[in-house]
Order: sequence, then structure tokens, then C-alpha cells
Amino acid sequence: MSTKEIIAQVFGFLALAATVSSFHFKKYRQIVFMQILSSVLLTVHFLLLYSAGRADAVTAGALNALSLIRNGILILTEKRRTHQQTALIAGVFSAAVVALGLLTWSSWVSALFIVAMVLVTVSMSVRNPNKLRLLMLIAAPFAFTYDMLIGSIGGSINEAISFVSALIAYLRNRA
Repeated sequence: MSTKEIIAQVFGFLALAATVSSFHFKKYRQIVFMQILSSVLLTVHFLLLYSAGRADAVTAGALNALSLIRNGILILTEKRRTHQQTALIAGVFSAAVVALGLLTWSSWVSALFIVAMVLVTVSMSVRNPNKLRLLMLIAAPFAFTYDMLIGSIGGSINEAISFVSALIAYLRNRA
């Protein structure tokens, strides 16, 4: 494993810590903030993997960077956003995920991450924290498979633990 790959994996593990902790916050704003931190770390992680020769990692790098913008808009508009505006944001960013995913397409493996990010985009637009967790549970197997196929150790563990963590938080916070 090259130095770039080792550094990339470190960023993947840091993202793991941010992602797992996000599911255990009770407030929407806190969950989204931790998801932003995770997106920063994952963007660096996947772009380092890409620079180390893992061509399929470019899609995840680009889509995680896009998620920073999405999550920033969701936090900035949280208090004054209507349900219609939330649906519009989800639709616009879902379309952007598909478009950017196609632009960075490397192989069929890219499709797995595109599907995962569309599901995450929809989930991040749901203001009910437990519904958010449930939708993220659906996205996790797509991202996990993608991470396994491109050799993202931190990403794979992140998705597996995040799935279990989100499931526990979902069950714990059922109303």
C-alpha cells in the first residue's frame, strides 16, 4: 500500500468517527453538521484514493464534495424552508448527483455510489431525524458495496458501522 493510500485510509477512518457520531445526535442541525464534517473527510479520502490510481474513487470524491454544498444549504435554510422548498432542494441535488456521477463515471461501479448518494440526498432533506436515519439505512448497502469494490477500507467499515449505528439510533428513537 502506497503512502497516499495509507493517508487516504486515515481520512476514511476519521470520516467514520464523524458519521457514526452523527446518528446519535437528537437535533436535525447537529446531524447535518456532523454529516458535513464527514463529507469533507470523505472527499479528501476518495480523492487521495483516486490520485493513488483507484479510478472509480473519483465519483465518490466528486459526489461527497457536492454533498457539502447540499448540506450547507440545508443548514442555512433550515428554519425558514417550506416543505415545497425542501422537496425542490432534494430534487435539484438528486439531479445534480446523477449529472455529476455521469460526468465522473468510470465503470458500472460508479452507479452504486450514484444510487447511494441520491438516497442520502433525499434523506438529508427529511426534517424528521428518525425518517432521515431510516432512509440512510437504505443507502448504506449501495455505498458499502461501492467502497468494497474500490478498496476503501475506512469507507467500507464506515458504511457497515454507520448502518448498525443508524439502525440502533432509529430503534432507540422511535416515537
